Amino acid sequence: MTGRIELVIRFIAFIAVAALLVGSRPQAARAQSPRSAGFEVGGVPALSFDSDEGFGYGAILELYDYGAGSVSPYEWTLQPTVVLSTRGRRDFTVFFDAPGLLPAGWRFDAFAGLERQIASPYYGIGNTTPHDETVAASDGPDPFYYRFGRKRSSLTFNVQRELVGPRLRALVGGGLVHTSVDPFPEDDGGTLFATELGAVSVGEWSNYVRAGLIWDTRDRESAPNRGVWTEALVQQVASALGADAKYTRWTVTDRRYYSLAPGLVLANRWLLQGTGSDAFVPDLFRVQTSFKQQEGLGGSKTVRGVLKNRFVGRGLFVWNAELRWRAIDFTLARRNFHVVLSGFLDHGRVWAGGPQLDEMLSDLHPGYGGGLRLGMGENFVIALDVGTSSEGGMPIYTGMGYLF
Repeated sequence: MTGRIELVIRFIAFIAVAALLVGSRPQAARAQSPRSAGFEVGGVPALSFDSDEGFGYGAILELYDYGAGSVSPYEWTLQPTVVLSTRGRRDFTVFFDAPGLLPAGWRFDAFAGLERQIASPYYGIGNTTPHDETVAASDGPDPFYYRFGRKRSSLTFNVQRELVGPRLRALVGGGLVHTSVDPFPEDDGGTLFATELGAVSVGEWSNYVRAGLIWDTRDRESAPNRGVWTEALVQQVASALGADAKYTRWTVTDRRYYSLAPGLVLANRWLLQGTGSDAFVPDLFRVQTSFKQQEGLGGSKTVRGVLKNRFVGRGLFVWNAELRWRAIDFTLARRNFHVVLSGFLDHGRVWAGGPQLDEMLSDLHPGYGGGLRLGMGENFVIALDVGTSSEGGMPIYTGMGYLF
């Protein structure tokens, strides 16, 4: 464990020294970038490695239309993504968000995706599920013991409407989601999934509608310096919509941002979620938000450093604290860039049944580490995080934007 901590510290220190050598602008001279106008296109190769998915490769593209620059954060964005990995991940997705296309006070977003994982993680249900590394090692008796095959097809949308100015908004949305599972990925022996949940390949529809309220006082959506972003969402999966089950998922999330000094921000997130007893087990990994859906517990979107989807249950609690330092602002090829360094401490737990409020701060699984963000303009942000935990090794996560 000491060696892992030392590696994380060295990574953060290296980036910090590089920032100082390049030379950042004095804090007093740093000004907010002018609002963009017209189109902006950015893209990066999706190269990564972690113990969950092996070597990842693909491409991430983001297109922004700022119009005349009068709409914040943009008029619309289109974000297609292709992510593949050596451990069988095959994701083809596109996300569309339009804060400025509809009449004033309205916002629309949509997501379409075909996501396939030959070896999706499954360690059992509950907060204390065991993990025997010797069984599932690459040279062990059954390297796919903690894996199952999963395919998901999704088409979802949300509409938001201002209620009392831009701070309080109502959300309604819906989706068509089909998930199929293969208990024996690569036909490679027995798996925990087959033992606990059945050895037959099945598929289920989880079509839903949802509604919620959002309170948003952030000074900006991408990398806010101050403000609150709180939401309460209720999702209903129903047979009347063509679903194969009937259950309710509710999620409450509170995110707060504190400006400690120029360029230094403390960000904090609390998330509590409950899912009904009839939910298809692969649906328990889903973490509901008003912007983009996430997955956990464990991995890049919940507790970094903990193995992806390491813990699963019908109750979920996540707590993230992150210190962000905007270290460098510079101009290259007449475009504005910035570098943000971060350190984070994540915690989370699950319940096999619903959440128990008196147990929220007990038996938490921690992960911690550091990160780097390279921003082009204010919305296109390349992300790199390195995390660690008591059993997660040191996974490296790459992507776009901030965790929250």
